[in-house]
Amino acid sequence: MGCGGGGGDGNAAPNPTTATAEPTSTTPVREKAPAITGTSLDGEPISLADYRGQPVLVNVWSSW
Repeated sequence: MGCGGGGGDGNAAPNPTTATAEPTSTTPVREKAPAITGTSLDGEPISLADYRGQPVLVNVWSSW
């Protein structure tokens, strides 16, 4: 079937129900990150909001 999904000789008309499909409820929605605050290794307070617009990696770990 391939990507066409219709089978046949490949000359079939496009399916009108999928050609103009609107986003569904399964479309992912990006939510704002929560307000995360902490202390830097130098003892200074830091906030996730200080890095707005920049990529941030938050490494959460524990030493059980």
